[in-house]
Amino acid sequence: MKYVQALWAILASACLVACSNTPEPVQLDTAKEGKPALWKVTGTKAEQKGSAYLFGTIHILPKGVNWRTAVLEEAISDSDQLIIEVLGLEDTQNAAKIFAKLAISPNQPEIEKRIKPSLRDDLDAVIDKSNIPEFALNRMESWAAALSLASAQTNALGLDSSEGVEKKLVAQFGELKKPVAGLESIEQQLGYFDTLPESQQRDMLTSVVEEAADTKGSFEKLFNAWISGDTDGIVELSKGGILEDPKTREKLLVARNKDWTEQLDKKMQGPGLSFVAVGAAHLVGPDAVQTMLEARGYKIEKIQ
Repeated sequence: MKYVQALWAILASACLVACSNTPEPVQLDTAKEGKPALWKVTGTKAEQKGSAYLFGTIHILPKGVNWRTAVLEEAISDSDQLIIEVLGLEDTQNAAKIFAKLAISPNQPEIEKRIKPSLRDDLDAVIDKSNIPEFALNRMESWAAALSLASAQTNALGLDSSEGVEKKLVAQFGELKKPVAGLESIEQQLGYFDTLPESQQRDMLTSVVEEAADTKGSFEKLFNAWISGDTDGIVELSKGGILEDPKTREKLLVARNKDWTEQLDKKMQGPGLSFVAVGAAHLVGPDAVQTMLEARGYKIEKIQ
């Protein structure tokens, strides 16, 4: 999966840093409706009293997309609570403070010195389009500069995190007077990037620059695979890019899936039905959360 695609599929807080201006929406070649993948998890052991739905999401969506189905709405209605990746993103001021606390460090090399000379003209072009001052990027750690520029590319497509699946679900469960819980804090999620070795952070920055020209096409492919429930397609798109590196994949995907599996297993030791909505990349491939839950004795059924 290309770097920016990976953000769309795995990182709920990818849009913490956005451009100041809102451009006109780009005409995207994306489906207007579909049936994203949904699974039911039930226990097979005496101690596994609870159950859950698992729903893969993309954290930003075009406007006017119908991703809801009768099956999905029934699952939401039946569920006792919503579990998402991160709580608190709606408080943008607090989220920005947390980002700045982790992102800004003294004595950082200039941003152009963190990328190979042959890409510096491309970097300049990406920065110009981002409307993020270069002096601000110079103060950021490399992972944070990469996230900021990737977020700006998302903004340039006219995509807005307020259109994300999680925000819609949080609002819906709020209206239903049902609780909402999170699997990670903002600090924890950004911390996975903050603790990457500098070499891997610079690889992220390089990927953002190299992939800038194909942001639109990359999003269209990932979105269309997601909304059609094409899990094999998402797996195919996940080949290559930053998640190809075993250490980076372990840090950003596998370790988090293991942690979430542990949390969900503990939750399902008690009664109740949870609706779990997390980035689509966490629910596909050999390291999927469902695979890990199945290894613990749970029955997994794809219902959509």
